Amino acid sequence: MKRLYIIFFIMGIVAVVLLTRSTMWLVAGILGCMVFLLYRIYASRLLTIQMRTSTLELQVESLHDQLDIYIRKEQRLSRAAEQATAAKRRVMAAMSHEIRTPMNGVMGMASLLAETSLNDQQREYINGIQHCGHQLISVVNHILVDDMLNISKADEDKIPLMNEDFDLRSSIEEVLDMFSANTGDSGPELLYHIDGDIPAQLSGDAGRLRQILINLVENAVRATSNGEIYVGVRLLKKEESRLELGFEVRDTGTGIPADKIGRIFEGLADSTDSSDSSDDEPSGLGLVICRRLVEMMDGWIEVQSEPGKGSTFTFSIRISLGRKPLRNSLHPGMAALQGKRILLIDDNKLALTLLAGQLQQWKAEPTIAGSGKQALSALSSGPGFDLIIADAGLPDSSQLTDSLREQNPHTPMILMTRPGVIRNDMTGVTAQLTKPVKQHLLRDQLVHLFFSSDGQSNDGSNTTGDAVPAERLTDDFAERHPLRILVAEDNPINQKIVMKMLTKLGYQPTMMANGKEVLDEVSNQRYDLVFMDVQMPEMDGLEATRMIRLCLEVQPVIIAMTANAMQGDRDICLQAGMDDYISKPIDLDDLLAQLEKWSAVIKDSGKAS
Repeated sequence: MKRLYIIFFIMGIVAVVLLTRSTMWLVAGILGCMVFLLYRIYASRLLTIQMRTSTLELQVESLHDQLDIYIRKEQRLSRAAEQATAAKRRVMAAMSHEIRTPMNGVMGMASLLAETSLNDQQREYINGIQHCGHQLISVVNHILVDDMLNISKADEDKIPLMNEDFDLRSSIEEVLDMFSANTGDSGPELLYHIDGDIPAQLSGDAGRLRQILINLVENAVRATSNGEIYVGVRLLKKEESRLELGFEVRDTGTGIPADKIGRIFEGLADSTDSSDSSDDEPSGLGLVICRRLVEMMDGWIEVQSEPGKGSTFTFSIRISLGRKPLRNSLHPGMAALQGKRILLIDDNKLALTLLAGQLQQWKAEPTIAGSGKQALSALSSGPGFDLIIADAGLPDSSQLTDSLREQNPHTPMILMTRPGVIRNDMTGVTAQLTKPVKQHLLRDQLVHLFFSSDGQSNDGSNTTGDAVPAERLTDDFAERHPLRILVAEDNPINQKIVMKMLTKLGYQPTMMANGKEVLDEVSNQRYDLVFMDVQMPEMDGLEATRMIRLCLEVQPVIIAMTANAMQGDRDICLQAGMDDYISKPIDLDDLLAQLEKWSAVIKDSGKAS
């Protein structure tokens, strides 16, 4: 186009020259042609720009339309995801509620039974029921509810970590208690050891740590029919108030095939190829949760295994030193153990080594025997022993016990038995401890045998070392904390438990089965405190609370009493007008704390009946 304009420009100049033959007109013609040429170039470029602008506007408009489509699609997907998450939460909440409701009956009855007169073995069993019940509730809360939801959203940052003081030894013992009954009399032996340089009290998320150990020990129990399962803890690094701990869960079970170890922490990735899988192999979400929790605690996890010889899971976590002591492991009578000669009899070498190491830390002098023959030889060849600790599961243990009593009639003897095993031939046996032997029970029993604060011998009345807990359900509690109490609960077992607890405390509570009955009752009678179940027929606890807040002139304290333990349930109850919240299963200590707290508040406000 430019060339065409230049040709026209030259032809125009030639035409002007031929026509005018005058210099002035020649200049004028040239200028005119130049102006014409510039105008045409400008017009051409302007047209090109306009065409390009129009094209770009069409493209931008098209992109806007596509963006609107994508935004609407994203909004639909987001709403669908929110609805799916809400539906999952409702399902999880319903499952949690249905599990917690019967668990409230189990735990409540166990709490009531613990307040009755029990012998030492019965008290140990009750303690085991309570510990296992609390662990089950923790598993329901953390694994069934929180972790399943968070994993389904692939958002591990949503999983919260607690930071509270706890006793590491108690946490491991509680985990092993959960599985000790499942190992049976001939199953694997459960053992544990914590290095002596690890502080007794730590600060972190004990519940999450127990989740990891529960999953790993459960896999070990499932894969091991005999032999042993060992849980060990060692100190890897210490930096001021921060510790790095290494954990080991080792079993002598079936092991894991080499081709599956690399995918062991991928959860359900291998579920499509289950034709050659074994029920003994770890699978499912358990190890996925372990890996995520360990990573959240700035640690790592790995596994080593050899088919037919067992597996070893090792992991590390970073944790803080405890801010306050939780249990004093130094009894004033520990000095009495120094120099005591103790004969240990067990056919498990690792169990002998661990127990001997613990006694050596207490300055005792243990001698180990791996069989009854070695034990009798040690008794006959060396100086006398101050104590004999023997495994009741040894072959011909009854005959061995008789022989030991005949040769050493005045030497105290402690038998170590499997969970649920009751020895009837306890004549001459000082105490019976359940394996795995808890350190504080063994310590208390040894102190009980060798130390007396007034210089006199102990009478041996407490054969397990368990301190009998002080009775908490005393009828003078209501005199110290007077309250008129109404309980709204529709489940018959839960009604019985709450009534028993409150009656033993000296109260005379009124029981109602639904929200409508509660409204009728509080309209006619004045109450200081209402324990309000949330899910009830005819009218639930939330609606009943709203009606009470609207209608009554003198307001009672209303405490939610519910099996709904999802995140946000407490806020829902408080928004409905409730003053406090207690979850099911009802913990006796929580109940007492609520009664003490609100009786003081009511007394200070001058509203007590």
